[in-house]
Amino acid sequence: MSHDPARVRLSKIRCLREAVKCVEQGKPLPEALCFVPKRVDYLTSGKRNALGLFEAPTAESKRLGEIKNDTAIKVSGRGNDFWNNQGHWIQLTEESKARLLSEEKSASVKNGVWVLSQSSKVSVAIEQGPNLIPLPRRNLPGLPSLPADTAIRNWEEAVEQKFSLHIGTKSSPSIADSCDPEAVARLRSVPSQWSVEHDEELARYVMSKQNADQLSDGPLESISGDMSKYILSIKVSSEEDEADCMLDGMSDTFWESDGGCGKHWVRLHLRPGIVIRRLVLILDEDDGNFMPQTVEVAAGNSVGDLQVVAKEDLSVPESEFCVLQNQRTAFRYIELRIKRCFDDGVDTRIHGINLVSSKVQVAGLNKSIFESKKFSSFPRLDGVAADHLYNRAIVLKRIITLFDAVVLLIMPRWQYSSSSFGNMAAIRQLLFLSETRSVVMSTFLRESETKASIHDIPRLYLNRRLAIEHRNDPSQDPTCKNSMLNQMYEALKPEGCGMNLDYRWPAKHEQWWECVFSNEGMIDQGGGFRETLGELGEEMCPSSSDSQIPVPFFVRSPNQLHDGSNVYRDTYVPSSSCDQFAKYVWIGQLMGATLRSREHLILALPPFVWKQLVNDRVTWESDFATVDAAQVRMLDSLATMDEEQFNLQFDGLLMFTATLSDSTVVDLIPDGANQPVTYDRRAEYAKLVKAARMNESNKQMEAIRRGLLKVVPSAVLDLLTWKELEQQVCGDSDIPVETLKRTAHYEDGLSESDQSVKQLFAVLEGFTHEERSRFLRFVTGRRRLPAPIWICLGRSEDGGSDALPESATCSSTLFLPNYPSVKVAAEKIRYAAYHCVSIDTDTSPYD
Repeated sequence: MSHDPARVRLSKIRCLREAVKCVEQGKPLPEALCFVPKRVDYLTSGKRNALGLFEAPTAESKRLGEIKNDTAIKVSGRGNDFWNNQGHWIQLTEESKARLLSEEKSASVKNGVWVLSQSSKVSVAIEQGPNLIPLPRRNLPGLPSLPADTAIRNWEEAVEQKFSLHIGTKSSPSIADSCDPEAVARLRSVPSQWSVEHDEELARYVMSKQNADQLSDGPLESISGDMSKYILSIKVSSEEDEADCMLDGMSDTFWESDGGCGKHWVRLHLRPGIVIRRLVLILDEDDGNFMPQTVEVAAGNSVGDLQVVAKEDLSVPESEFCVLQNQRTAFRYIELRIKRCFDDGVDTRIHGINLVSSKVQVAGLNKSIFESKKFSSFPRLDGVAADHLYNRAIVLKRIITLFDAVVLLIMPRWQYSSSSFGNMAAIRQLLFLSETRSVVMSTFLRESETKASIHDIPRLYLNRRLAIEHRNDPSQDPTCKNSMLNQMYEALKPEGCGMNLDYRWPAKHEQWWECVFSNEGMIDQGGGFRETLGELGEEMCPSSSDSQIPVPFFVRSPNQLHDGSNVYRDTYVPSSSCDQFAKYVWIGQLMGATLRSREHLILALPPFVWKQLVNDRVTWESDFATVDAAQVRMLDSLATMDEEQFNLQFDGLLMFTATLSDSTVVDLIPDGANQPVTYDRRAEYAKLVKAARMNESNKQMEAIRRGLLKVVPSAVLDLLTWKELEQQVCGDSDIPVETLKRTAHYEDGLSESDQSVKQLFAVLEGFTHEERSRFLRFVTGRRRLPAPIWICLGRSEDGGSDALPESATCSSTLFLPNYPSVKVAAEKIRYAAYHCVSIDTDTSPYD
């Protein structure tokens, strides 16, 4: 969040709220948000001999002349500058065009003159930077003297001017006098037939093309030693004379702090556009209690605007300490805060800093990404002109920039529940474009982590044989006492495990409880724990349509039972007949715990349910169709059919009742079962059915959401889309073989070129999604990605076609025999995946 004055922040909130209303209602966006200056003044950088002047914004167009760039020269451009695959283009004003071209050439050019301000090549971009630098408002030493400038320079200033409260009679700059009215009108306009769904699809397209929005002529290498091309300066909390030792590439030199414990920091000022893939501290294991153990990383675009983005701990001393990785955003400042040293050391030593960056991020939106002829994965964008998409994308990014500036003012902290986010819900589906959302969510999750010790975990004594017997025939035990869910629920109560669990474990806490399975010899080092999560999901939402549902919390959706064409055929919905609300709350707590962690609880729920869990708006036509598409089509047909057709199809058959997803029949009016629906009352009937069906599981979903909110701050749920919540809880439902290959590790001298490994992936290529999920569970205890696996030689002495593959789920290891053919390998691997579900034996079950 920015550290603007309160007046400026309030203006951004007001503009944001108005913009959200415009998005929701399909109206033209606020003029201030769409502001484009009529003129921007620049100085040449003096880093090149000359800058070419082109007839069009492409290096292949006619070259009209050049600008000498050996000294600082003032140039004026229009505000419609943009980025494309070649770089940053600026169109000159008529005044600059006339001054830089001959009279004859200037008169012959009708469509403007363009200058390439910054190249798209990484090496050139880093080495030279921009060739044209915007002039500051104030006169600075060494720059040409400028007249007093009261014009509005950018859209942020326009927002401040328009939406701030002004007291007094002092004249203020006019938006109308400062803007390019044609450019503003283009940004404000809404494409024909545009909707919120179009905005969401456009935002997803921009996100999918993020690499195209970055300068990339190849990855940057790991940089150690001279990092002056990437780091402008380094500041430290003390002993400033030694700071450069961290950048000299020499392991025997170091920076040693001097000060109070936990007060040491290192601040890096990065060049524009550097996106960090890995930031590593180089340490010396012989430094003892000088070695940093806990480092907090803050990042931002100004020193006063730093937000915590990561916090890392070393469990044992190591020579390399990765403190930041896989960033998506370019920051100008990175501050490393040493919070603790080993053995409670006071001062710290750092021998070096190693930076790995994969790309340089451009400052603007890349216009070239909208020149695609087809948007196969984004059908709503098909047929929309590229200029319309580009202009709309610009204003969507401006909306998100406003959101980023005020997010902490409109979102509640963990300790509070009220917020202003309800007014922003229309842009929820755009928030993955935000540069601060992930930081805010990480901060809120970290602040709300459990304060209890994570080293003492509860031990659960579970009987899986009884759970399997119950699953095979639930009718024998209507109370579901022996189900895995009920055994775990009772075992995790304070009186069952001796602990009062809040389920807010840190993300790095990899095992929440230890399992002891009756009559099974094993030592649970994580595999048994993950198995219980897998079995919980399988009990609540069985993956096979032929399986009975052994617990009463969810029922198969009508789509699964009656609609063979619907894409949500495998989903479940909360049972409106189940009143075990305490257990629904507990299910919500488990979902919240998985959101905080790398674990998964696979619940096959439709978007209609996930949306309500994040408090998103649901509709009958779009969302309830993911539960019961046949009911939606039937009510739609009622609205359009004539009386003769109605009487022929429904006369005397349709009553004022509704059948809910769990087959419960409810009256829609008093004595509805005996009240036939007439043609004149069909609209009333449809309205009542919609209300009954849309609200049929409200109490159950509210209980699940209460459980979620016990574990996850409401601000985090507000910032997540329903798809993101589903993926965080359930993992990635797709299991591409290529992903399995990329995350596979090899032991015992095996490699991806070995015959047995090739056979394995050939088998997986031929497996169905369900079979791959079963295989993943057999090896790792998880049914969804991410789940890296380790592949070793088979443990059986005879091997060959009779040996089955074995697994150790605690270490996600597959022991793979060498089979004579792919056919035999497929038979054995499939059998093991479906039938060998018990954990590997570590001890005798009789010990």
